[in-house]
Amino acid sequence: MKIFDPKEVLVLLNGREISDWGDGGDQIKVVNNSPNGQMVIGNNGKGVFVANPDESGTLTLKLKQHSADNKYLSRLHQQQKRSIKTFVPFTLTVKDLINEDLVVATKGYFTTAKEMTRGNAHNPHTWEIVFEQMTITHEEGVNP
Repeated sequence: MKIFDPKEVLVLLNGREISDWGDGGDQIKVVNNSPNGQMVIGNNGKGVFVANPDESGTLTLKLKQHSADNKYLSRLHQQQKRSIKTFVPFTLTVKDLINEDLVVATKGYFTTAKEMTRGNAHNPHTWEIVFEQMTITHEEGVNP
């Protein structure tokens, strides 16, 4: 048996902790954008594996609609949109403090436009940031 506690996951964007999550099981999602490569088979039936040098990745965050984290990211989104030259690209660290899974990424930029949804239920806000380089490391996990 292994253990996990969502309160023990640390997310840092440019060194600032992001922590006011919406509900559900997918508030934090990281994914590498491209496959590791592909097998190319020639006419003779022999193959060659062509490695893909793309190490980019995407971070998706779902935050409560009136979160201070939303305010912080909204201001940075505006800065990127209005003055890309002075915008400081994101660095990312995601760490499971119990099991030690780790994500490290550099040179991140917002890719999705801002939006707002309101109604008679909570509407979490989703942020998507793409990174030039992302490394995802899974560990075995802790036995209780």
